[in-house]
Amino acid sequence: MTFPVPAQGLIPHREGMCCIDSILSVEGQQVQASVTLHGDHLLLNEDGLLDRCGYVELAAQAACGLKGTDAAAGRASATALLASVNHYRIFDDAKMDETLLICVAITTELAGLSMLDFNVTCGPRLLASGQLKVFYQADN
Repeated sequence: MTFPVPAQGLIPHREGMCCIDSILSVEGQQVQASVTLHGDHLLLNEDGLLDRCGYVELAAQAACGLKGTDAAAGRASATALLASVNHYRIFDDAKMDETLLICVAITTELAGLSMLDFNVTCGPRLLASGQLKVFYQADN
């Protein structure tokens, strides 16, 4: 697979529910994704700022991209279910028309449950970071 690739089609979120634009890279257990926050983006509030819960959704959708690229490469696909969010910190607000980089890496796997570290940046600004627990369920 040649990157970047559109996120839609690699993650289960469709049309208006797909909140990331592109999967930029997948290396082993790490994925990088991006989104430009256009005025009609689902997660922008009326002030043109990303809803503060939105960072978690962006990271969770990028995490889906890890398994989506597996499926596109002919390996077993999986559905990702968000189990919990830990150590979530917000450092700055994202604004309309900014392009965000979402980095997610699986750090631990046990019986289908994966712990992932994530951060969201805009240029040199760290906007948010945390950990996700995701249950990857193999599709039949």
